[in-house]
Amino acid sequence: MRATLRCVKASGNWPPPRAHGSVRRMGKALLLVFLGAIVAAFLVPFQGKTLWQRAEQRGVPAAASQAMRGALRWFGGTRPNRLHAAAPPAAAAGRRSPDPGADRILKAPPKERLSPDDRASLDRLVHSRAR
Repeated sequence: MRATLRCVKASGNWPPPRAHGSVRRMGKALLLVFLGAIVAAFLVPFQGKTLWQRAEQRGVPAAASQAMRGALRWFGGTRPNRLHAAAPPAAAAGRRSPDPGADRILKAPPKERLSPDDRASLDRLVHSRAR
């Protein structure tokens, strides 16, 4: 069992509990000082230009807004699908394959087309090696 704080005699050289600062109040004060420092850093001019004007010259706000839009799009689920955009469509390649079913594997289309003379030479070569 623990005794309440009022029942226990204070030991040592501690100041009374009323004199301790509130953590919540100190946090709010620190936040206000921090926000004031950020605003001052962006709006107070140094050598004739503010930090915001210097960032605009280097293109930082445009890059930051583009990165933010990309992040929001990524979290929103409307990501651009680069896998489909990079591959040429099957109709543009000159051949269209049917959609495969779940239980069916399609034969890959030939990678190159041989002329009849090349095909005959290849057949003779394969036939001669088979013997």
